[in-house]
Order: sequence, then C-alpha cells, then structure tokens
Amino acid sequence: MKNFFVLACSAVFAFSFLGATTEASENVSAKSFAGADERLEEHEAALYLAYRDDKPLSKLLAPGQLSLDIGMLVSAMQDDLDDLQSETGHDAPWTWQELDSLAIAKKRDDQKTSGWKKITGVTVAKPLDENGDKGSLGPIRLRKSAPELTKALRNAKGASVGFSNNHLIDGGGAWNTQGALGYPVKLFFQHGQGKSTEFEITPVLVWNLAEHEGKGEYEVNELAFSLPVIVYISPGGKKMTGTYEENISAAGDRGFSRLWIVKAKPYFQTDFNFRHEIYGMEASAEYVGYLFGSKLYLGGFQNVSSSGLQYQLRVIPRVDYSETAKRGIHTTRQEGDDWFRLGGQAALDFRMGEEYLKSLDIGASYQFFEALSGQGGYSDLFSTYATWWLSENAGMTLEYKRGDTPVAAQKIDLVILGLEFKY
Repeated sequence: MKNFFVLACSAVFAFSFLGATTEASENVSAKSFAGADERLEEHEAALYLAYRDDKPLSKLLAPGQLSLDIGMLVSAMQDDLDDLQSETGHDAPWTWQELDSLAIAKKRDDQKTSGWKKITGVTVAKPLDENGDKGSLGPIRLRKSAPELTKALRNAKGASVGFSNNHLIDGGGAWNTQGALGYPVKLFFQHGQGKSTEFEITPVLVWNLAEHEGKGEYEVNELAFSLPVIVYISPGGKKMTGTYEENISAAGDRGFSRLWIVKAKPYFQTDFNFRHEIYGMEASAEYVGYLFGSKLYLGGFQNVSSSGLQYQLRVIPRVDYSETAKRGIHTTRQEGDDWFRLGGQAALDFRMGEEYLKSLDIGASYQFFEALSGQGGYSDLFSTYATWWLSENAGMTLEYKRGDTPVAAQKIDLVILGLEFKY
C-alpha cells in the first residue's frame, strides 16, 4: 500500500508539473488528497500544499530521484505544515473543508496588491528572519475573549457590539460591547520532524461594557490588561494501535497527532474609570487532538457527517490567584481580599454549512471557579449563542449569558443582539 502511495504521488506530481496549469492547481480541492475518512494526515496535507502552491521539483526530489519519498515530502514541506498548524489552530489531521476555506482566503488575499490587509507587522505577520523560521511579529487579533486569541480566525468568536438587556435591572436596555485585542510575538523552536515548540507573548486588552438604565453599581464595566505567555507544544510522533505486525504493515501510518496550548497570564483588571483594581495571575492548559486515541476530538472543528455539520469541543482547566487592591462600584469584591481559585471552561459549538460565508455557528459554554482560599466561594457563567457569518470577519449574533463575570464577580443575566467582528 505504501508503494502504491509513492507511485500515486509520483503520478500526481508528473501531471501537475508537466501538464497541469497554475490555475488548475490553485482551484484543486483538498478533498482529492484526503483519505477515506475525508481527513488529511501530514503526508496528504504536504502533497496537497505542494500541488496547490506549485512547489518546484527541486524542493521535493533529489537529483536523479524518480519517485517521491514520503519522509522527504513531509520534511521538505515542514515549514508549510507548521504554517498550516498555526492557521488552523491544531495539528494533523485536517478536514478538507477547512483547507479549502483557507485556500479561498489565501487566493483572495493574494489578489489584493494593496489595502489595509497588507500592512506588514499590523494586519499581516512580520517575519523575524528571511524565512520566518525564528518567529514573527503580529498581526493584530480581534476576538471575543482572551481564550479565543489562540484559535484560528475561522474557528474563533469575534468581538461584539450590540443591544443588551439585563434581566436583573428594572428599566430598558442599552448598548453592549465585549472583546479582546492582542498583538502576538512568536518564537519558533524545532525539535525534529513532527515535533515543535512555539512561544508566544501577546499583550492583550480585554473589555466588557454593558450600559443600562438603573443604578450604576449594577452596570457591567470591565477593562483588563494582561501579558500572557503561551506555549504551543506539538509532541510529534504517532500513537500506534494493534499488534506490532499490524502496525508495521499498516498503510499510511494514520496515527493521532497532538497539540498542547499552555498559558500563564498575569493581569490587571479595572473599569473604564479605573475605580477598582484587581491584580492576578491565571494559568491554563488546552489539549488539541483525539482523546485517548478515541474518535472524540478536542480543540477544533471536526465533521459529524458528510452533510456539512461540524462540532468543536473545548475543555480548558484553569488556576487563578487574584487580589483586590481597590474596591469599586463595578465589582462585588471587597478591598484586600485574595482569592486562590480552581476551575475551568467547557464549550461545545456546532457549525452548519460547508461554505464559509453561509455557515451558522451555535453553541454553549460553561465556566466556573471554586475558591480554595479567600472569600470567593463558587462562581460560574453560562453562555449560549447563535452566529450567522456574513463574511470571514463579520457576523450577526444572538447571545444569552447568566452568572458571574470571572474576575470582578459581577452578577449578570444578559440577552445580547448585535454584530460580531474578528480579525
């Protein structure tokens, strides 16, 4: 079977470089390179990227070599595979739908010769060296919250501006806005084929503002500054199943890739008038990959069926320590309290519609903290939403949130209807 794959690779490349046109390679679907499960492992994604981007034969074949070696293919395309991992937010395998969506976005961006999306270091990443192997600066990320900053644009939730109504307050509602703005600085460290470590330092500004008629102490008014240090760890290697003989003869080496996202985040939270002051440190970890070799995938969108329905399940445990240096009207916390809390967040999202501009995302999340010391007690926040994406950067969202805001512990019971923006 492996020999058949090598011959197939050679035939595809012979066709692509000798007979196919550039336009044809640009329009090819990743589905043509996917396995029977409609996903692309590393070697399949490498072949697809080489074909799509018209990689020269000199990059993939040694002089005099007449057939394509799988190991050499993956090694030659390692930088492109690392970029793919960063763009999608997870390691192999990838679905052909998400690779097609990335190709469409890449083609659209390549056709733009000027404009705000081409500002190096601001709206596109600025490499730290000629090839970007050492890291990059930027681009600016606009997302819903700090945990969304680690997700690829397609899979992330955006900052929102809309109309909200707090059921805990008498009177009408008013405008609401919530979001996170970050600027990543990335440093890459390679540890052999399939293994890599990526460090990211991202200054982040987070806001949550819900103006209401009624008493001021019930308004949601939060502003936070943080400097999270994020480590993306790809252990590499393939987890094999079955007997030794079965593993040796297994075709395609379709194993299970993994990615760990570990974060340490010092932060300062206040309101827009700097009336309260809360200082803290939060640590979290997220696993991206198949859970214990099962068919349950964590951390990224996966196909439920061939109908275009996809799901995303995220589980993020957290540890948090914070101290209130100054009390204000937009927090229920008392001056001088210090909380050491253990908690986390779980989120389940569904996406309907294979075409990006027609997708409808619905989902729910639950986050909680239990104070192990201090007077914090138990706090939680439930949220559910539906977003209709009008473009890759904007959508319409209906959202409901009830519980306590994570740091200021402000009680909310909000219904929000508005626009969502991300970059």
